[in-house]
Amino acid sequence: MRLKDKVAIITGGSRGIGFATADKFLKEGASVVLAASSQESADVAVDKL
Repeated sequence: MRLKDKVAIITGGSRGIGFATADKFLKEGASVVLAASSQESADVAVDKL
């Protein structure tokens, strides 16, 4: 876990490159904060992650 104890803030985290980045960072041990264009899209992304 290379990113253990790190925090990533990802804009556009509910889709595309932002979502893929959030997924990878979580798998590497980071805590992730997502910013999305709507609460609904953020909720869907969080459920998937």
